[in-house]
Amino acid sequence: MENETPATENMTPEMAVETINKMVAEKMQNVLTQADLDSVKSELNGIKSLELKSDELMKAIAKMEGRIEAQSEKSHKAPESKNPKGLAGKLSKAYADNIKTIKDSVAKGQNFTLEVKADEMTINGDYSGTYALTTLDPEVNRIARPTRRMMEIANVGTTASKFVVYIQQTQQASSAWSTEAELKQDGEIKWEEVSSEVKKVAGFVKVSKEMLEDLAFVRSEINTVLMEQIEQSIDYSMLNGAGGSDLNGLIGNVPAFAAGNFASTIVAANIIDVIQVSKAQIEAANFMPTHVVMNPEDKAKFELTKTTTGEYTYPMFFTGAENVAGLIVVASNNVAAGTILVGDFTKLIVKVREAVNLTVGYENDDFTRNMVTIIAEARLVQYIRNNDFNAFVEADLATAIAALEL
Repeated sequence: MENETPATENMTPEMAVETINKMVAEKMQNVLTQADLDSVKSELNGIKSLELKSDELMKAIAKMEGRIEAQSEKSHKAPESKNPKGLAGKLSKAYADNIKTIKDSVAKGQNFTLEVKADEMTINGDYSGTYALTTLDPEVNRIARPTRRMMEIANVGTTASKFVVYIQQTQQASSAWSTEAELKQDGEIKWEEVSSEVKKVAGFVKVSKEMLEDLAFVRSEINTVLMEQIEQSIDYSMLNGAGGSDLNGLIGNVPAFAAGNFASTIVAANIIDVIQVSKAQIEAANFMPTHVVMNPEDKAKFELTKTTTGEYTYPMFFTGAENVAGLIVVASNNVAAGTILVGDFTKLIVKVREAVNLTVGYENDDFTRNMVTIIAEARLVQYIRNNDFNAFVEADLATAIAALEL
């Protein structure tokens, strides 16, 4: 190795750092004798005498001096013992005693077994800590949130404005059969503008800069949790929003279930019958429903519905998209149990002004307290065009089943 190491006076800082790294790799891995330590110290002192030094070199020298100090302590505290204790010590001694035989066996492609007497493997004492016995599971266990599906099934687009305006037809064209020379039917069509305002949903969390720097997972977890909360708020409000500063939700705003000609005509009426009649109500208004949204509990109820002799009236297992009455089933805990929504969800319009995003900054005395504020927010509007309201039906299951029951 001496021929590979340049003379100290000719070294650059980069070469000196490389020399120190070689010393660590080649000499500092095992406990050294005092003579070895003196040699390493002498070589390090030569490097320290260089006139040109870099920050990287100074750090390398400091680390090396720490290693030398630790090795000095080991050489005093852990002198070589003829009768080493513990399994590791016994194995190390057995390896040293048989080094030539081991090398010969390896050169011939053979295996070699180190044997340690059983009575030499006795372990005395105990270990009361937990750190050395611990493995960190890197996945953070988050609080479960409801399934969010509404943005998947709605008609989603974008907008660059605070208001979305659409043109609504208020009078249909008309026609009539007429005889020769008779005045024709006046087929006037009328329209009007309808405006919907974009709404904002937001949330924030305050966190210390130290926590962000010291715990590697915190920043990504905060970002993920905040964004998931915004998405949850959007999904919930698409169904239950009360208007005003909130979205105009479907529940409480779309037409209610009407039994119509099916009233008091169905024996042992159940949830599947309610879905079928809701579908018929929508089709009678000239729309074609696509989905039924319900609580997972209600979904389980229609899957478990049986005949009087115990056969299931609906398949217990599905392949592909789950559906009933030709409608895709969407289960969500954002819908209260006992309520279902059936509709043509292409008529549910969502325009996104600002997708879910994060902003980091200071608020009030954040700067002097070494805190930062992380905000998550989104801006969007949801609406059903007035002429499309009959594409949806909301049903209270208990009331609807009672209305259908013969």
